[in-house]
Amino acid sequence: MKYADRTENAHILVQEMSRAGSVLLDQATLLIPVPMHRTKLWRRRYNQAALLAHGLSRRRGIKLLADGLMRQQATRPLARLSASERQTEIAGTIIVRAEREKQIEGQAVLLVDDVLTTGATASVCTGALLKAGALSVDILVAARTCKGDEQDVPYPEE
Repeated sequence: MKYADRTENAHILVQEMSRAGSVLLDQATLLIPVPMHRTKLWRRRYNQAALLAHGLSRRRGIKLLADGLMRQQATRPLARLSASERQTEIAGTIIVRAEREKQIEGQAVLLVDDVLTTGATASVCTGALLKAGALSVDILVAARTCKGDEQDVPYPEE
């Protein structure tokens, strides 16, 4: 979906995520996608995590806060970085939008992303959401990579 610009695959992924993440979705009161920096969003034209979160929201009737998180600065592409390099690169780059804090406070948030590799991005997002007062944060992704899976990722995309 992401690298081949095949957004039509979001529908199939949403179906499978809804099935596999049924328990998490039943407990969630708010869906928030992992954010993309505005320059990357402009280049790609869509945020794949937001497409998935939107589909899950419509399918399951759970409130979506698509702009709850914000990437304050662009990062290098993370795909070929080690776990420690990813953690260093992403640290402090994702925050809760100040105008969205009240909507997050007390919510059982389900963070939605397309791929989980090392968990560095999910960790930064989770910390920001908990700091903003989220009751809990769970993570639902379309895929989990294993070491070495990203060696064939097209460059220069993330």
